[in-house]
Amino acid sequence: MKTLIAASALILAASIGSVRADDDPACRDVAAEARMSLGDMEKKALTENVRAQEIVIDDGCYEVKGMRDGQRVEATFHPVSGELLKIENDD
Repeated sequence: MKTLIAASALILAASIGSVRADDDPACRDVAAEARMSLGDMEKKALTENVRAQEIVIDDGCYEVKGMRDGQRVEATFHPVSGELLKIENDD
């Protein structure tokens, strides 16, 4: 688990600078210091029954790839509020 968080932290740091103007408007223009920590995001995902295997930033939102009810899923969360914005099967 520590490896997941450490690797995700590196991805997070690299991704913050790559936010583009066409990003998801729900997550656009969120300052790095305003973002939920990776540990808190992992806990928030668990409240939605998503066991995180990878957490990255995509279009300014947290994207959590993991398992839910035995299925691989990809869930999108708001980086500040932790609101679940979208979840889909990741076949």
